[in-house]
Amino acid sequence: MRRIGLCLLTLALLALPALAQSESVPACGTRAMGSFKDLGTLAYEPLKPEQRLFYGLAGLGLESPLEVRYFVKDKPYLTEVVDLANAQLPKSNPGNPKSLLKSGTGLDLESLLAEERRIELLALRPDLVRQLHQLARKEKAPIRIELHQDGRLFESLSFVELIKRTAELRERPVVPLVVLSTVSGPGDRGEEKIRSVVASTYLESCSECTTSTPCETECGWDPGKGGPVTCGEYGICDYNPTCSCSSVISEYWTGWYFLGAYYANQFACYRSFTVTPPAGAWHQRYVEEYRRDRIRRTYVCPNCPSCDNCYYQETVIAYEIGIASCWQEGVQLCSNASTPCCSSLCFAGPFTPCHSWC
Repeated sequence: MRRIGLCLLTLALLALPALAQSESVPACGTRAMGSFKDLGTLAYEPLKPEQRLFYGLAGLGLESPLEVRYFVKDKPYLTEVVDLANAQLPKSNPGNPKSLLKSGTGLDLESLLAEERRIELLALRPDLVRQLHQLARKEKAPIRIELHQDGRLFESLSFVELIKRTAELRERPVVPLVVLSTVSGPGDRGEEKIRSVVASTYLESCSECTTSTPCETECGWDPGKGGPVTCGEYGICDYNPTCSCSSVISEYWTGWYFLGAYYANQFACYRSFTVTPPAGAWHQRYVEEYRRDRIRRTYVCPNCPSCDNCYYQETVIAYEIGIASCWQEGVQLCSNASTPCCSSLCFAGPFTPCHSWC
């Protein structure tokens, strides 16, 4: 089907992350943990669409925070406070237009706002979402979620019910809002260590030793010794190494990745290329959602002021939602059809009656 082919093409949005900003070296220096170029590609992986937790805001106000309490085996596990007052609308056709569905007429966000709105729970904490799924799937732990606003219990539902509700929201014309939240509780064991790099204590050549290199760092090879020497033995090192316990190295945006798709309650009468004789057919707005994340990369030294066993940690600090759309032809005929822009159609072939120049 044309729609299936379209979805496959748009999955090309699973692109490589945007290049990180130029990374400065922590106080311990690259000599203590290896060169940045040796780290390979960044390891952050977004949640899969089916792992995400969505919640509809019907019946809730946007002026007050939403408090979400997660209970595991009837014991408090996490408390999330969602800032609804500063919720943001999605972006229409963001980024490179060649990377997303193109709409020559533009997406009518005002019309979409008449529909229900939803948020993503634990949107900044994919580690905790994976943790809840693991508790429910592998450990068979009963999980219950309570939603409070203005000191009143709005709803209580099980984790299974939340997952079912999420699947329904993903297929309905619901406007996603971007929200930030804070998380606390015994289930939060700290941010996920996306990329962990143990400090290296060996340099191939002792000429790489510097005055900022720890003296115990091994380097080169001494045939007489039958092994490497240390930078201290070589005569160049830092006899009083210090390092920051936590240093922000860089921040970067990931590429846009696919969240889901649905048919909006928007219709247009356009000329059809599948009807004989030529006539008009109702087209329905087909909407795809994308997301990209703002990642902060931190260099952590747990044994500070010693620079041993330092590692990188990547955390999500913000995100954006992008909406792209096109017109999908239906089967019902209509009169007084207009000619659309080719770029606004979900499918446009060589004989499609559309304007290729707009």
